[in-house]
Amino acid sequence: MLHKWFSRLAIVGVSLVGLLSAAFLLVEDPQDRDADLAYKRLPPTLDPERRAEQLGDTWRDDPLDLTALAGMPDAYRSLVAEYVQTVCNEIEAQPLKRRRYYHEDRSMDPKRQPCDLFPDDANPIYDREIVVPLNVLSRPEIVSRWSGSSVAQAIGWRSMHGALEHIGSVYGRTLIFEPGKLSKEPNSLPAVPLASKIPSAGDYVREFSSNMSFFLPLQKVVFDPFFEGTSSTFSHCSDDLHLGEEGGAKLLGELTTVPAYLTNTRLLWVSCGNGNSSRQYLAYVLVDGNGAKRAKRFQNLGMGNVSPYVRPLTCELHQPRIKQHDLLLLPNPLGWVPRRAKEINNQESSEVWCLDDWFPAQKDACWVIRETAESKPLQESFLLMPANEKSDLPVFFVALFAETEPAQLVKELAALYSAPADKALNSPETMERLNLLYKKVRDFPVSE
Repeated sequence: MLHKWFSRLAIVGVSLVGLLSAAFLLVEDPQDRDADLAYKRLPPTLDPERRAEQLGDTWRDDPLDLTALAGMPDAYRSLVAEYVQTVCNEIEAQPLKRRRYYHEDRSMDPKRQPCDLFPDDANPIYDREIVVPLNVLSRPEIVSRWSGSSVAQAIGWRSMHGALEHIGSVYGRTLIFEPGKLSKEPNSLPAVPLASKIPSAGDYVREFSSNMSFFLPLQKVVFDPFFEGTSSTFSHCSDDLHLGEEGGAKLLGELTTVPAYLTNTRLLWVSCGNGNSSRQYLAYVLVDGNGAKRAKRFQNLGMGNVSPYVRPLTCELHQPRIKQHDLLLLPNPLGWVPRRAKEINNQESSEVWCLDDWFPAQKDACWVIRETAESKPLQESFLLMPANEKSDLPVFFVALFAETEPAQLVKELAALYSAPADKALNSPETMERLNLLYKKVRDFPVSE
């Protein structure tokens, strides 16, 4: 069927996303219809950090964040929460906190300039200290078993094979390339913080900045649905690159992301093409990849141009890249509507820092994002490291794989919270209770 054929071509790196709009008009296979119309059910993009508002006492400090388990069985979620919380209680862990800031517009004057608005401006105002929760993740084999079950698929989950074989109407797309002589500046905008828009969009749109080039020297573009002129269907700005043509751009890499479940904002199926090879895996969303603008055109972090909105993240143990562009920085899925009349609000392209399939394969179960010494409020710079690695840098985010044996979990969380582990480890009664909870989590029949 043509619709599936177009999707398969796009996944292996051929820039034919523009043809997908026409595919919506073709006869659809019934099994694919839900994926094709998923944009109608896609929840609006929200900023989980809520950087444009003061929270004050309305913020609820939860010690556990179970958003990565959204859409999974309630009994499983309850068991996971009980297991992790019991470990924390046994080591008498005191919650970690961080200082929270929000952006306040410098002027409420209606004549204010675009540069006064977030994310082109950073005017951080201290709000309060907030708890850094444990973001609990299920290991890939659990997610795969659940998403492939008939119960999960009946409520809208998609398996990795099914989602990446037929991406449907909700997905993210990033291309990394070397421009050629025929390549023109694409009609696009840089990826921005979640749920925000670029006030200075005219600095990047081709019609308004014909003498300036952004994407060609950046050698990367994160796509969003773009309706050119009065056309009723969207166009795809990769056409301007002339990929694969003589004198056109050379494709170096392509990243495609699809939600495993529309209302689960942590789990993404990923296709990563790099040259002639490609791989597919489950990614776990950690934090927004972008923040307030920190350079006029580009940042140079020592390897080449990156977007001025990117919040840099370094992981000394694992940091795959294509040239200067990080492969842990993935495009956030958007709703690709077939016609302008169906446009969705908040459809600016965005990126998220993620764990790829390397992380759950390691002996470490708990990973921490810390702010570097150069980090600034709303313009953060991050380090990603195992929880048991000693550091005095402030903690910004914590992720923990739930299906982890108790002794290891006790040791890693004790290191994270600077809490004693020996009391729990040396107590047969405590370890027996934790082992029973662990086995219930590990062996939970998610596929039944």
